Amino acid sequence: MKKYYFIVISTLALLTCILTCQQVLADEVWTTAEYNVVYHQDRNNTAIWHYDKDGVIFIDGLAGVYTDRGSYSGYWVQDSSSVCCDTYREGADGRPTYHWGRFEIRFIDPDFPSRWQADISLCDRDPKFTWNGTPVTQ
Repeated sequence: MKKYYFIVISTLALLTCILTCQQVLADEVWTTAEYNVVYHQDRNNTAIWHYDKDGVIFIDGLAGVYTDRGSYSGYWVQDSSSVCCDTYREGADGRPTYHWGRFEIRFIDPDFPSRWQADISLCDRDPKFTWNGTPVTQ
């Protein structure tokens, strides 16, 4: 009976640790020269980050990846920007927005927390800006 009790308690402790550790990793925050960027949630294999008041970044293939991060492609959206694109992308609320651009990111460090560098375009144009993300540690 004691052996069974030990196995049950050990299993529960391990599951609690795994769930807690994954949630902590998902609460990543970086600072850039312009904004703080927050890893908000995952949707299927897409990571969703937030910045400023209404900025959202969708990064394909990053969801659930916390080690050995490499390079990823995605796009950003906002309620408004300096350019209104000819085509639309899904916005933060699921509705179309014409204020978007490409977001090409490369993680510099292999594991959490990692610095990153992203090339950002307006619409589907060539990259115009570069953001450097530095992890905010508490």
